[in-house]
Parts: sequence; C-alpha cells; structure tokens
Amino acid sequence: MALPQIIIGNIKVTVLSAGRVRMDGGAMFGVVPKGLWARKIEADDRNRIDLQMRCLLVEVGEETLLVETGFGGKVNDRLREIYDLRETPGLLAQLEEAGKTPEDVDRVILTHLHQDHAGGSTVLDNGSFVPAFPNATYTVQAGEWHDASDADGQTANAYRREEVLDPLERYGRLDLVDGDQDMGNGIRLLVTPGHTRAHQSVLIEDSGDALFFVGDLVPTASHLKPIYVMAYDLYPRETYVNKGLFLERAASEDWWVAWPHDPDLVCGKVVVDEKDGYAIVDGVSAMGETE
Repeated sequence: MALPQIIIGNIKVTVLSAGRVRMDGGAMFGVVPKGLWARKIEADDRNRIDLQMRCLLVEVGEETLLVETGFGGKVNDRLREIYDLRETPGLLAQLEEAGKTPEDVDRVILTHLHQDHAGGSTVLDNGSFVPAFPNATYTVQAGEWHDASDADGQTANAYRREEVLDPLERYGRLDLVDGDQDMGNGIRLLVTPGHTRAHQSVLIEDSGDALFFVGDLVPTASHLKPIYVMAYDLYPRETYVNKGLFLERAASEDWWVAWPHDPDLVCGKVVVDEKDGYAIVDGVSAMGETE
C-alpha cells in the first residue's frame, strides 16, 4: 500500500507511521463520560483505544524535514504489553519506503518531547545513543526543552532524558526557539499550549493551500469538540482555549488538519458545527480514501 501523500502547492508531504499503541480511553478523554466518547471510538476489553503515531516527511525545495519521530523502540517489555505497542515496520522503514535515508533529513521538528513523539530522535549505536538523523537539527521550543530537562515526579515518566535529551544536547543538534517561528519555505511553527506549556504545532502553506499538523492539541479527529480534553494535558484550560482558537482559524482559512494519533483519518477539513463545535469534511484515511 502506497504511503499517503498530501500536496500543498509545491510542497510534498508524505505521511509516515511510527507504529500503533493502545491508550486508556478514559485518560484520552479526561472528564468526558465513556458513554459519550465511546460513540466516537471503540475501546477494547481493557478500556484501551487504538491509536496511530503519525509523522510527516516534508519535502520542499532542497530541504527535507521530519515532523515527530515516535517511540523509537525505547519502551520496556512491561510497558510494551500494557500499551500494546506495535512498532513494525517502524519509522525508519517507512522513511526508506518514501525513498529517503536518515542522512537525508535536514531538520526534525518536534511538537513536544514526550516519548511517543520524540523517542525516535536517537538510536543505539555501539552501546551509546546518538542522533537518529545525523545531519539534522532538532527544532523544539526552548520552554519545552526546559520543562523536559527539569521534569519532576509528575512529568518525568513522559520523557526519555538519558536516551533522547542528553544525546541531542551532547551532539549539539538542538535548535531551541522561543515562540512562533517562520522557518522559511512555507513552514511555520505556532505555539499551542495546553498538552504541555510550550507545545507547538506546524503550519505548512504554499500557493493558497495549508496543512496544519496539530500535535496533541487535538490528538484525534474524535477530539474536535473543544471540551474533549485529555487527562494527560498539563494545562487543560489552555487546551480548551487554544483548540477553539486554532480550529476556528482552520475552518475559516480552509486548512487541512492532520492528527498525530487518529486510528483511521490522516487529515481532513473542518467546519463549524452548532452541536459539537466542529465537524470533519473531506476526511482522508490512511488508505487514501475520502470520507
């Protein structure tokens, strides 16, 4: 099956999968009762819902960018069983299928540093962790880096300091930015706090078209309703506010919206909906089908 592609003007975006994972449905929907969220997404007998870990390969001009990197195999057997983590064939295999090698990647953009988004930023080489994309700079918000580096008992388990953060710093591959950024070539970073204090999303624009990779501001298409906020979000009020702001903008400016964790939909257009806040039109599945 061919990898899904989205063409934004002269920019080619190929959707890659770093694998699938099952997370607790209650945690994924926070205070929303199961009787409501279960209408949108099915849970297994352990109350887990099946989720994707999507990454974007962005080719624009002479530049190759990668957005997100998945877990990267850095999960012990106990957690792998709890979360039914499946990383085969994996991000690097999908990158190869797209005709690229790790050395081809010029920049890695991370929405935040939680291990399911940033874990694949490094690989084990001769007993030491090294950058998985040796020629790339890794762009993340400085506030996110600070919070991950100084994580406490509440947040530390979400990060991989020794395996990911320390090697990126040691090899000098970091590009720490502060606030919204114009990266050139139609790539912009927009700060979207809520899931973490300095979470960022990626806006790709060219020739009147736009694709908005929301990250965990809106992890799945089932989270379009503004009050559907994850229990994992450190700043749930900010998630609610920013979700409304950016989805309103996406609807009014006719952006494609891409979700990192939706089990089926890669992206779609959103419109204002009186009942649920927002609804999907022209949803594109991983099979390339429009729903």
